[in-house]
Amino acid sequence: MRKFKIKLTGTIVLALLLIIVPIVVLAITKDEIQIISKTTELGNKEYIVYIKDIQDEEFLYAISDSDKTSEANLEFVTSATDGEGNKVAIVEKSKILSENTYLYVRYDEEEKTKTEIIKLELTKILDEEDMKYLENTTKRIQTETIENIISKKENVDGVEKTITVGGLKINENTEGATYYYELVKATENEEYQRLIDLANELNEESYNSKDMYTKMQVINEFNTLYNKLIKDANWTEVVDKEIRQPENAVEGDKYVVLIKKVEEDGTETTDVKLMTSKINTFEEKEPERQETVKVQETTKLPITGDNIILFVILAIVVLALIIVFIRMKKLNKKEEK
Repeated sequence: MRKFKIKLTGTIVLALLLIIVPIVVLAITKDEIQIISKTTELGNKEYIVYIKDIQDEEFLYAISDSDKTSEANLEFVTSATDGEGNKVAIVEKSKILSENTYLYVRYDEEEKTKTEIIKLELTKILDEEDMKYLENTTKRIQTETIENIISKKENVDGVEKTITVGGLKINENTEGATYYYELVKATENEEYQRLIDLANELNEESYNSKDMYTKMQVINEFNTLYNKLIKDANWTEVVDKEIRQPENAVEGDKYVVLIKKVEEDGTETTDVKLMTSKINTFEEKEPERQETVKVQETTKLPITGDNIILFVILAIVVLALIIVFIRMKKLNKKEEK
């Protein structure tokens, strides 16, 4: 009987402890936090931690190098507020004592206090400046869309056909810079299609209205994929600053264009663009050939004043000869008599 009372008492005490003591769970995963590093005005580095679904509510947090630390030995502080009104945890780099860093987060949920433990991975974190750089994607290398680049000319049954295509024109005057590109049809490569979708999302007006956690989620996915594709790209040098669509392109095909600029001092700048193929065909009939008939004409000498004088002189000479001839006839007759 005594043993039963001891067991019953133990069960009641345990139940009370479960009600009174905060519940410790490992619910939040690394995929539910976003971290950005920042350098303060004093030159100190700190990590700003955004936790999914609790950016709008105040919470307590503490830092430890173990996930087995008793809460009684932790120093909890109140969450801070960033420039956009999000509740965040700020971890100073100087307080990180080992490679393993755990964030203990205590907050209320359904009238219960919960403490969740999150392991922070601080090795591959975007800096605030990196984030601004990535948000400027598609704008780092200036280009313009061009059309009517003559691709080929051909004559078919007397009809002159000119086929023109579209492309991109690099609109920069960086002296001595060399440009390279890789062009891939978006619909034939899932990674490139996803890259352009993310780039478009970064440039949409709705992006600015997203909460910081969602922004960083987009930025981190884009950064990982972008760096992978840039690293694996097969670069072709740009000629005359023109990047033409492929000859086998069909009207409306969409292509992802990776562009790299290498300056004389070795500085590299990369960017990504979207190209939509454009094809035009112009036809022009040759003018009909007309047969030329050569007409032979008799050339007449022009009648001038000099010709009239010649005719008069000739008539006088002929008349004088006639008179002389008649005179000689008469003289001959007289001699015969």
